[in-house]
Amino acid sequence: MAKVDIMLPFWGDVNLLKKAVLSVTGQTEQDWRLVILDDCYPSEEPLKFINSLGDTRIEYIRHKNNIGVTKNFNECIKLAKSEYCILIGCDDMLLPHYLSTALDAIGDADMYQPSVGVINKDGVSYLPLVDRVKRILRPKKSGIYQGEKLATSLSRGNWLYFPSIMWRTASLQRYRFNPNFKITQDILLELQLIIDNGVLYLDNNHKTFLYRRFSESLSSKEKKNGGVRFDEETAAYNHLASLFESRGWPKAKKAAQQQLISKIHRKISSFK
Repeated sequence: MAKVDIMLPFWGDVNLLKKAVLSVTGQTEQDWRLVILDDCYPSEEPLKFINSLGDTRIEYIRHKNNIGVTKNFNECIKLAKSEYCILIGCDDMLLPHYLSTALDAIGDADMYQPSVGVINKDGVSYLPLVDRVKRILRPKKSGIYQGEKLATSLSRGNWLYFPSIMWRTASLQRYRFNPNFKITQDILLELQLIIDNGVLYLDNNHKTFLYRRFSESLSSKEKKNGGVRFDEETAAYNHLASLFESRGWPKAKKAAQQQLISKIHRKISSFK
């Protein structure tokens, strides 16, 4: 069994998928397994590319029918076998020392968050408003974070990058993405783990991941469709507020109820 499973749900740009895969094969830490879950993409080009690499550490699974983003992510969680796993986006990239740095740093934590660079569709460094806000909200000190303090911070605004996180597989597999939420699935899962005593190691010293931000993301499309994004965020944080109350975390409950960053984004969007 490999040290880490890199789970890659795929539907999208084949050229970006190739870059994501090559960023895995280019790791300095070579003890990994890459599992690509093709959600019935209408072309054999991805499979031909994988076969051309001739790397037995790469598994390619193609669904017979398109099962959708949520189910595909849940399949990734279910199929992970190694002690650690990552759910990388099919358009994101690992920098060469991602695996070695994460494995050295994660220790007893349930999840590891590295420093992240943001790029646009062309691979150029890019820092739109949402990522500038994440940088402001993110704690400045590297180290262990947990409990109500962490839940409160993330409820003010989610500064994590889900595809960049290395997970302790046993911890992640206690959860699944909720199909009732399209945009806030990641923060719901992350905060449920934190409520259940999950521990985060935050690393601000090593930028080892490139997150690709598209100007026309799913959330921005949903926003144009009558503010669906904001309605979902309200429902998600109201749900979290009730969980925090049950946990006896008043500060986290208040932060979730206030939904400060979400309301600011809503206000800014109303002027566009």
